[in-house]
Amino acid sequence: MPSDTQNPNSRAAGGPAEHASLRDGVTVRRDGRGVPYVRASNEDDLYFGQGYATACDRLWQMDLLRRTARGELAEVFGPAAVERDRLHRVYGFAGLAERLLERASARMRAALEAYARGVNARIQECGPDSLPQEFRVLRYAPREWTALDSLSVGKLLSESLSMSADADIMRALLADLLPPERLRELLPETSPLDVIVVGDDGEGRERPSSPALDGGASRANLGEAERAALLALLRSMRGARAADGGDGEVGSNSWVVGGKLTASGRPLLSNDPHLAPTSPSIWHITHLSSPEVEVSGVSLPGLPGVMIGRNRWIAWGLTNLCPDVQDVYFEKFDEGDPLSYMTPGGLRRAEVRHEEIVVRRPPGDTGDKVLTVDVKVTRHGPVIFESGPVALSLRWTALDADVVDLETFLDINRARDWGEFVEALRGFGGPSQNFVYADTAGHIGYYSAGRIPVRQTGDGSLPYDGSTDDGEWVGFVPFEELPHAFDPPSGVVVTANNRLVGLDYQHHLTHNWRSPYRARRIYELLTSKPELTADDMLAVQGDTYSYPDAIFAAEVVRLAAPLAAASAEWRDMAGAFAEWDGRSGPDSTVLPLVTEMRRAFRGRVLAGVVGDELAQLFDWRNEGTLLDRLITERPDSWLPEGFTSYESLLLACYREALESLTKRLGPERAAWTWGRLGSTRFPHPLEKLGPAGSIFAVPPLPQNTGGSMPTVNAGDRVSMRFVADLNDWGHTRLCIPLGESGEPSSPHRDDQFADWLNVTPPALPFAREAVEAAARDVLELSPPAGVASQDLL
Repeated sequence: MPSDTQNPNSRAAGGPAEHASLRDGVTVRRDGRGVPYVRASNEDDLYFGQGYATACDRLWQMDLLRRTARGELAEVFGPAAVERDRLHRVYGFAGLAERLLERASARMRAALEAYARGVNARIQECGPDSLPQEFRVLRYAPREWTALDSLSVGKLLSESLSMSADADIMRALLADLLPPERLRELLPETSPLDVIVVGDDGEGRERPSSPALDGGASRANLGEAERAALLALLRSMRGARAADGGDGEVGSNSWVVGGKLTASGRPLLSNDPHLAPTSPSIWHITHLSSPEVEVSGVSLPGLPGVMIGRNRWIAWGLTNLCPDVQDVYFEKFDEGDPLSYMTPGGLRRAEVRHEEIVVRRPPGDTGDKVLTVDVKVTRHGPVIFESGPVALSLRWTALDADVVDLETFLDINRARDWGEFVEALRGFGGPSQNFVYADTAGHIGYYSAGRIPVRQTGDGSLPYDGSTDDGEWVGFVPFEELPHAFDPPSGVVVTANNRLVGLDYQHHLTHNWRSPYRARRIYELLTSKPELTADDMLAVQGDTYSYPDAIFAAEVVRLAAPLAAASAEWRDMAGAFAEWDGRSGPDSTVLPLVTEMRRAFRGRVLAGVVGDELAQLFDWRNEGTLLDRLITERPDSWLPEGFTSYESLLLACYREALESLTKRLGPERAAWTWGRLGSTRFPHPLEKLGPAGSIFAVPPLPQNTGGSMPTVNAGDRVSMRFVADLNDWGHTRLCIPLGESGEPSSPHRDDQFADWLNVTPPALPFAREAVEAAARDVLELSPPAGVASQDLL
């Protein structure tokens, strides 16, 4: 068995550790990757064991997540974190957690409290010199973990997965600038590549009307002050997202295939969520076993249970639906009383929350600084921006305190069939997700669960006048009417943040679907080969065919054909692109040129339509469909000023691309490879703290991984690789980008990197015998001596 010097995050194996809050005891086995397999005879002890094991691996990450959610980063990072804290104080996640805990069921509360006791047991046994190194570098110790901390951390997922308000603001600015016809073209919703799961588009059917896109009386009609306020807020939102590693083009992939398409005759399920790369990895692999629960997969550090994975009967995966669950309101505050705002019934007093942010002073200064933040809350939600006479408030499903989202996952963890799975989803109120499903009985399915608002008027695509009731939420799309499918005739369900419902679907979900490149490619690969295996699922996860770049390159070749004889530049373009297979391998010298040309094409076209400032802020998830149409159809009305043809435009884009690549990679074109154009990095929050922070830096792979943003394999944004084989749980594969541990000296800090990079995740033991055979370390956690206990399973 490894000693503590080999795995700094584990206690030494051997005699049991006694903990007064245990009823019967817990066994924690760890395999060769340090994955914890927690076994207990009751659920209280089980979640205690999970909290303890997770804290052994990720205690500082857990503390960072709760401080982020609660707006307490400046207390340890100083003034640089104040604005991040201010934002989360405005959202009020800490107070929201208190209200959620009051509504939690007895079982949910018990799980949260047991998990917290496990975390605190680990904190208590860590002396000052055995805490994770981040605490020592920053010179502070963690306080006790609570159930409120877990609920707060859960809200961070809502923040990263359901931010649609910035799209409403952008559309308002555009609607005030462009005629309706041009706006509809600029913001496409459908694509020839769409992969529909529910319903169909029907021949000749058009997209449903939208106030934001169709003009008329509902157009923005902004005054100068309102426009300035929206621009300032949009800049702030874009900046905050960029600082968090956000990117408008990536998302997640999940799919499931039925037994008629597999070699075994049983379903296969695949999931690879895309999130901003971090060190440690955002996910923690966990196996939990008790008489009531046997489940394995990935959890979010700080939360009990498994979020994505499999149990004895079912497997499931997640992708973001990208729904419109945020609305923005112009609030009219009284000039004589800045706390009173107009409603249909007259002036109403805003609630005011007084928040205090503790700001750590630099070394040498005495004491901490306390900043007071007063948050105004209207009937719609918190005021997120205020400047002079303009105030904007936010309504967001994540700020409602009537649904404990985490309870859904504890119910899924024990679900035995489709009926129980769907019943678990009924209570899910979090960021709306596409849940894909398979079971050992041979069934597959999909359900888009979550709360989608129904507005009194309109669809929330533009900010509302908060003094009226036009934008009030009058309910949510009924659960039974949310998109879902069970055993579809095709035997395939693919979700990749793309449009999943046909134009015949009766409810508004969003106008802003992601381009369907990944979904189309996945569907084509799955339906092109009979008798699929788990290895085939991994091959799809690793696919690097880039639809938009291949479309662009093919059109350049087509335009170059009649021009190449008389132009060296067109001959060069045609020669570079003609034989390209559309794949984004690290050695490709074509992809850098294609992507740079396409980027230049996008920038010039957008600037010609909306101006330089809005072109810089423009972000539409399906903008790729617009660019595909422009390069293939080449309508004269979209040519930027100064260009008389698309040939002249593309020649300018080609020259711009050459200049950009020369500056970045040097003059030798043979060295212009996709690998050299970027690196694969997993940043740690402390890595830039000079010599003291250097120990936390994960050495970057000095090249791109081979994937690109529009490809199935999205490079360093792939946060986990999971394939469940319903024919044999022992063949299920799972890995994360780095490793289980966050400790720089641990052998499990990055021991999964090679498998993640090469798309070769190993099998994850599931049966008890396999778990015991794989164990390299065993730790017994016991109640105090003399307390009666049952034999562990």
